[in-house]
Amino acid sequence: MDAESYKILEADMEGKGVSVQSNPMELPEAEAKAVFDQLVKEVVVPKFNKMVDALGAIDLTSDAAKPVSSATQAALNLKVDKEKKTGSTTENKVLSDNNYSDGEQQKVATAELARHIHGNKAVLDEITEKDLTDWRGGNVLTKDNTIPYEPTGQHNPATVDYVDKKVVAIGAADMTKAVYDPNGKAQDVFKYIDDSRIMLDEATGKKYMLGVNGAGLYYKEV
Repeated sequence: MDAESYKILEADMEGKGVSVQSNPMELPEAEAKAVFDQLVKEVVVPKFNKMVDALGAIDLTSDAAKPVSSATQAALNLKVDKEKKTGSTTENKVLSDNNYSDGEQQKVATAELARHIHGNKAVLDEITEKDLTDWRGGNVLTKDNTIPYEPTGQHNPATVDYVDKKVVAIGAADMTKAVYDPNGKAQDVFKYIDDSRIMLDEATGKKYMLGVNGAGLYYKEV
């Protein structure tokens, strides 16, 4: 409905009614009445009746009672009705019938729950792919380890074989620390002995080494 076409405009009233007459009261009675009724009969009534006719043509049927259009019905015909999945009494099909039954789904759920319940869960959950790679490559020591392993850091673990070879390599088996450094001086033993023969002249800062030659004691600057 075009609401604009039902409005009463100034143009509709132009030249009609009492205002355009010079002295309507001097007209004969019938003509005077016609002048006073002109706006209502020729402007208001036609517009009003036109609007009533337009309103009467509007379909006021409720949405619930309206029929379905052809386009809507065609779309509805393509809809797949809901069906229960094979083996299920609670879930509907989605895109296919290749689904677990309720019983199979419960088995999977139970297995998933059991897989995550164990005493070492916190430890196992922290294991990463790198940890497994290190373990396969012999970088992680185990109780029954048989792979050679050499520590690269100060606090890395070492195998017995590595420790034994290291001890032999540094000559620790020849003399223990308790023998050659009981006071914890941590000095070169040979240099320490050489230095013990040297005396310092505190006045000049010069160093002299003592010696014996032909049963005679001598010293020389070093």
